[in-house]
Amino acid sequence: MPITPLHASAFLFLYFKDKTRIDPLALAVSTTFIDLEPLYYFILGELLDHRIWHGFTLALTLYPILVTGAVYLTEHLLENRLWAIYKWARLNPIKVRYSLQNIYLLSFFGGFSHIFLDMFTHPQMLWVLYPFAYGNPFYRGQAAIIVEATVIVLTLYSLNCWLKDKPLK
Repeated sequence: MPITPLHASAFLFLYFKDKTRIDPLALAVSTTFIDLEPLYYFILGELLDHRIWHGFTLALTLYPILVTGAVYLTEHLLENRLWAIYKWARLNPIKVRYSLQNIYLLSFFGGFSHIFLDMFTHPQMLWVLYPFAYGNPFYRGQAAIIVEATVIVLTLYSLNCWLKDKPLK
């Protein structure tokens, strides 16, 4: 991926299409926080920075549960602060507290989409299909260009939806 925030911005248009079911916090956290792993290894100076969290095994099992818990607690403990942040960001929210089911499904989607996009753009993701395979059979140089271009187009579309969004009266 070009930049970690593009994981979230590529799918932000979903929020503007259905604000009653798409939780922007769950979407943003679930699509980006998995990149704390490469940041950690980068700080340590490790060459291989996409490790076990950058595989479908943890991204589709433990990761959605952790993200769901964090987002659910945040929405319930910091509801007023989230209203202020969403209004400042001009997200024009309808609500800031979403059901546990919506948060979980978005967390699952975020983990899946992150690994799905990364597996075409990072050759050193050795645990994509762990425990069934070691290595990244999906990486192809040409696919990386297509995935990155698609993410940029989706990000521009999300930006367009954001700019066109008007507050409900």
